[in-house]
Amino acid sequence: MKTFWVIFMFLLIYGIILSIYIIKINQRLREFEVVLSEIEEGRSKQKFLLRRKNKIDRVGFRLNSILYKYEKEIEENSIILEANKQLLTSLSHDVRTPMTTLIGYLDALDLKLISSDKEEIYIKLAKKKAYDLKKYIEVLFEWFRLNSDEEQLEIKVADITEVTRKILLDWVPVIEEHRIIYCIEIPERAIYVEIDESCYMRIVNNIIQNTLTHSKAGQIWITAIESCDSFILQIRDDGIGIAKEDLKYIFERLYKCDKGRTQKGNGLGLNIAQLLAEKMNGKINATSELGKGTTFSIRFPIHKK
Repeated sequence: MKTFWVIFMFLLIYGIILSIYIIKINQRLREFEVVLSEIEEGRSKQKFLLRRKNKIDRVGFRLNSILYKYEKEIEENSIILEANKQLLTSLSHDVRTPMTTLIGYLDALDLKLISSDKEEIYIKLAKKKAYDLKKYIEVLFEWFRLNSDEEQLEIKVADITEVTRKILLDWVPVIEEHRIIYCIEIPERAIYVEIDESCYMRIVNNIIQNTLTHSKAGQIWITAIESCDSFILQIRDDGIGIAKEDLKYIFERLYKCDKGRTQKGNGLGLNIAQLLAEKMNGKINATSELGKGTTFSIRFPIHKK
């Protein structure tokens, strides 16, 4: 009889504990169900509140990890979507403006709205606008190729000091034409890096062109140095500089420091330079101070034989 009561009490206590456990599990499952319903309604930032290290909360932990992952993807997709909207808006402006001007010149010529002595001037203006538009479209296609990984680079070991000298040789008359004082210092010794020479040329060209177009500099210093197993090409000017709030965005696509969009340029040159450098295991950074100028630094690791 005593054994019966012992077993009975054991089963009773076990049943009570089991009931409490089941009630708590059901309560936790209802809490999970509420959170899932809120997520289903679009409140994606809701998370499961975890209390103990039991199996239910371990499931909640896994679900939270999945939610964090998809929340991050949603945020990234939202950023990309917004960036694409801005891209289309900017492209619409940058293409429409020269196209409208070009059509205006051609209509004036076609409708004989100008005197014969001005026809040659209008033809030259229309031709210039057509070439500007062609150049912009080519840059745009280059940017799209780089972002879609369609561009195949021919990376090989090259003497970057010699390649740099050849690039700068073509820029000297252009810099002189802008009446800018320049100082170029390139080591005589060979420094070898792994690059695609044509891509490296585009990087240097884009940065120098950006400097000539926007800096309003009176002097430019172009210096190549070897530092900490890296080749560094610095392009420094004494121009107007870049505001601190703009500096961190200058390598983003279509970004222009001039919010009124009155400056020349398409806003893609520096972004293309950065993309090309990254594809060759290089880096580009910029430092600047308003009224004192800007320095662009192109860095590539030196090839170890």
